[in-house]
Amino acid sequence: MRRDPSLRELAVLGDRLVVSTSGSTEAAKLAVMDLSDLSSYTVTPTEGKVAKTLTTDGERIYFAGDAGLHAYTMATRTVAPVAFAGPELGEIWGLDHVDGTLAVVSGYGFVAEVDIAAGTSVVTDLGSAGASVDPQTTMGIAADLRYVYVGGNNVIARHDLRTGKVVNLRAPGEAKDAEVLNGVLYTGQYSGQGMWTYDPSHDEQPHRLASFPSEQNRPLDVCYDAVNRLMLVGVQSDTEGGGSLWTYSPRKDRKSVFVNPVDGTQLVRAVATRDGIAYLGGDNPTARGPRGTLVAFDPVAGRELWRLDLPLSTGVAALAVQGRRLFGLARRGGFFVVDLPARQVIHTADLRGICPGFAAMVTSRGMVYGVSDTTLFRVHPGTFAVTTVVPEINGAWYSGPHVNVDGRGRLYTMRGHHLVRIEDRPVI
Repeated sequence: MRRDPSLRELAVLGDRLVVSTSGSTEAAKLAVMDLSDLSSYTVTPTEGKVAKTLTTDGERIYFAGDAGLHAYTMATRTVAPVAFAGPELGEIWGLDHVDGTLAVVSGYGFVAEVDIAAGTSVVTDLGSAGASVDPQTTMGIAADLRYVYVGGNNVIARHDLRTGKVVNLRAPGEAKDAEVLNGVLYTGQYSGQGMWTYDPSHDEQPHRLASFPSEQNRPLDVCYDAVNRLMLVGVQSDTEGGGSLWTYSPRKDRKSVFVNPVDGTQLVRAVATRDGIAYLGGDNPTARGPRGTLVAFDPVAGRELWRLDLPLSTGVAALAVQGRRLFGLARRGGFFVVDLPARQVIHTADLRGICPGFAAMVTSRGMVYGVSDTTLFRVHPGTFAVTTVVPEINGAWYSGPHVNVDGRGRLYTMRGHHLVRIEDRPVI
């Protein structure tokens, strides 16, 4: 089990010790050990990259993971899915067995009681049953003129701008970031879920669009390359280090993945695009090694064009292109501007007063906008002057702030737990 990055769970079930793992480049594993003779054990690969929440009926060991609900039969030492009629369970957070029934707690906010022999299920929605319901902290945001989508844990909230109605869509894991293209939503789903999509004109729920190597598990930034007609996704590998660039062509239904385009240590925290070139911002979550490298990358040929080591003490947090200049923020407030034709840093500033941690950037109406945990601000594209637009915005973010823009140049982000729209009409 040493090749797996972590042990996920331990359980004493009768006279056995059961150990499960989280996998990375290999499937997760399940080990069953005889407590009276620890040299007697079996190790069995599972069908997914996570095995957790262990329980037993004495003959079978039941467990959950990204591949659903499974049973390990101790007599035959085999793993098989648990078949039942019922809803998709999504991420499973709890599992127990009593009298031939499995109680399954779903990240979608319900409990399913599965009759193993009959293959039937009874579902209880926790909110409807009286459990307290509070707003989640937020992940990615994507907007067009009709809908704004807000990513969360096992849910994407669809806000209708015409009616004000909110519909909670089910999507497993976490929608870290997203974009809307021609009315269709594209998301990067953590952990290891790949890219998902939702077309409100005919889809009832989001569905997986493209899978990528599961160890490339943490998508962080999604943007659209209009020249090459590609969705670009910057990704972190939690277990292997480094990261990748995903590309997906909605027109051709074709995908590619380029592993470690910065280096073997730096993940791709931010992606921006201009004239068919992808600009990748490197970050390093460890205390050692390089950080803050900018790579110009051809997303069609899959090759580096040039790179620049930025004058940063921390890694890149966000990027945006306006004209021939690339604007960027580092973690903890470093600000920089790169002249792209000259391939030179032409401006730096310290914005820690309004940008103390992670950040996000977009362009709208000729201006560059940034949002931090505390402040929404704009940057003049010519003078680089920074102006606070909304102080103390203090969005309730789960994994770093986001900001998105619709087709009319209106900005969307979070103020506390509330989705807000900002109409800013600066004079350039």
